[in-house]
Amino acid sequence: MSILLTLLILGVIILIHELGHFLAARMFKIPVSEFAIGMGPKLITFHGKATDYNLRLVPMGGFVNIEGMEFDKVTENGFNSKKAWQRFVVLFAGVFMNFILAFLISFGSTMAVGGEYKLNDNAIIGGVAETSKAKNILATGDKVLNIEGTPINKWEDLTKFMASNKKDKIEVEVLRAGEKLTKTVELSYNEERKIYLIGIEPTVDFRKYSFGESVEAGFKNYKELFKSVIQGFKMLVSGQVKADDMAGPIGLVKVVDDVKQNNSGFLIWLTALLSINVGIFNLLPFPALDGGRIIFVILEMFGIKISKKLEEKVHFVGIIILVGLFVLITGNDIKKLF
Repeated sequence: MSILLTLLILGVIILIHELGHFLAARMFKIPVSEFAIGMGPKLITFHGKATDYNLRLVPMGGFVNIEGMEFDKVTENGFNSKKAWQRFVVLFAGVFMNFILAFLISFGSTMAVGGEYKLNDNAIIGGVAETSKAKNILATGDKVLNIEGTPINKWEDLTKFMASNKKDKIEVEVLRAGEKLTKTVELSYNEERKIYLIGIEPTVDFRKYSFGESVEAGFKNYKELFKSVIQGFKMLVSGQVKADDMAGPIGLVKVVDDVKQNNSGFLIWLTALLSINVGIFNLLPFPALDGGRIIFVILEMFGIKISKKLEEKVHFVGIIILVGLFVLITGNDIKKLF
């Protein structure tokens, strides 16, 4: 199921990207010989007036075949016959559509929820995990007053205390139905985080938005998504993220599975995040990517014209490097499975 979900998410993102190129090309009357959904052998073909619309075997992504991009082929109204700014629009359109998809998800999800969930200002227990040793000791609705004599006024105080706590058993004073109770709670040790945990979660309150607040929140959520992706790319460039930490399609299946198990509703936000990732990645000034091709167009706009034959060779080298990177990342994904 997670594999199918991953293919669907990637398929939608790449399809939207290619749709951007297709619509921009047709806007400038550039012939597009094929618009394909999926990869591999053709399953179904619909012959349009100027374009073949194909459904292909592998349900992942798609592509558009824009005529006139080859340096040694002259096509009437082809891509290379158009003005530099028009070619820029066609190349940028795919990235633009990825950003639009993420924005629509952010805006639509915010409007659908109609409000925001915020942490309750008081340290009130919103739930106790089934696996917690405190399951029959603490209860939903308990207000934590102090832990080991340390006053707890808000949930942040509780998390700070637990972050520094080294004991495997603590005394917790709570307010339950107007009565103060002192409970001895055994803790569970999280090996990965190297921390003792109670196994409780905070109370979350819901505040309904007005229409104007929904619009504002939609923009804010989109901005936060964009900032998080930019930060990730900065960490990658600066070397803070190692090659082993990068995930390809196989690693993404695990991410999708984890998100689905924790909260399937977050899959829509993961789609928005991945769409921005695909957009920014394609915008990188690297040969064969949209960003690499855009660089040559911008140079032409400033009067620096490079031969199409040389440009084609540069992009070919870029494709080889990208394929090598894909194989490396996929290899790391497979290695992590064993």
